[in-house]
Amino acid sequence: MKNLTKPAILSISLLIIMTGNAVSPVLGEISEAFPNADTSLIKMVLTLPSFIIIPFSLISGKISAFFKKRKIIITGLIIYIIAGLGSGFSKNIYELLIFRGLLGAGMGLIIPFTTSLIADFYEETERTVMMGLSNAIANLGGIIATLAAGVLAIYNWRYIFLIYSIAIVILFLVIFQLPEPQKRNFSKKKFSFDNRILLISFLAFFLNIVFYSVITNMSLFIKNENIGNSGYSGITLSFITLAGFLSSILLRQISKLFKRIRVPFAISIMSFGFLQLSRSYNLSSVLVSAFMIGFGLGILKPILFLKVSEFVPRNSNAFAISLVSNSILFGKFISPFFINLWVKLFNNTDFRFIFLSMGISLGLAGVISLLVILYCMKALNPRC
Repeated sequence: MKNLTKPAILSISLLIIMTGNAVSPVLGEISEAFPNADTSLIKMVLTLPSFIIIPFSLISGKISAFFKKRKIIITGLIIYIIAGLGSGFSKNIYELLIFRGLLGAGMGLIIPFTTSLIADFYEETERTVMMGLSNAIANLGGIIATLAAGVLAIYNWRYIFLIYSIAIVILFLVIFQLPEPQKRNFSKKKFSFDNRILLISFLAFFLNIVFYSVITNMSLFIKNENIGNSGYSGITLSFITLAGFLSSILLRQISKLFKRIRVPFAISIMSFGFLQLSRSYNLSSVLVSAFMIGFGLGILKPILFLKVSEFVPRNSNAFAISLVSNSILFGKFISPFFINLWVKLFNNTDFRFIFLSMGISLGLAGVISLLVILYCMKALNPRC
């Protein structure tokens, strides 16, 4: 394999979180630039790519069985570059939304391969390391995009779209350093996803409903509890991203230490983070809680994709991974609506109640996952 194959594969992950994080700090400036635009349209600048990613990632995963993966990735990157840079030249909110939609389409074509290429090229321990690095790079991209957007926005909000030019470098890496995964002879029998893939997709969906209850409520929680201002909220969210970056880097060591119970361990870490957050009254306690939540999720995300790569044959891994990726995106989208329904059901809108109930839910999920693993170990079930 070529010397830069690993950087080429990992560089694609840099774009995942960056897609949204680059624009989130300047929604206020965009609103001022287009004063006649409805507030809902301004918010769609941030959310539209996530909606568009879902169908295009499913399409990408499906057609990867018939077309070369490199060609699909290159096509997606070209669309991503044109849409990302083109957004800065938008004359009205509708042009901007068209470009943002195209950005989502480009990312949708790319996203299944951020992990399926790792499954194609690597095995066992090296695969675990690469999955962890992939998630770490995605978090790093989010950090870079947020910081760079904050600096560029000082001069002009349109400049923040220059951040997407990093995809040009990634495009050249893919063209010149990424080999096409080797085709293998597979059974002609049509592959059907078993319950394990559905279970992983559901777990990904559940985890992101819970996780985004922090992302969407942290700013208001800090303000309402007089813990700090919006700047402190940004620091707290950065702690979550940093923790995810660190735990992903350490995934190999964590997997070696906790072996088969790494999933219940990671869920428990998240649970303790939420429980601690529900009783936090100062910034230091909030930061510790945020770090625990991010650390746990940073372990879980790559492990979920690792399990998919173990359960699914290579000719179907891109589509299976796209299902899990879409479960993550759908959980992110559903989270605010679910939390709103949850607080109405219990007639309690207190942020501490939200975090406490999410922590308890995660605790139960951790116990269930541990019991399932113990049962599989006792029964010596190879399907677990």
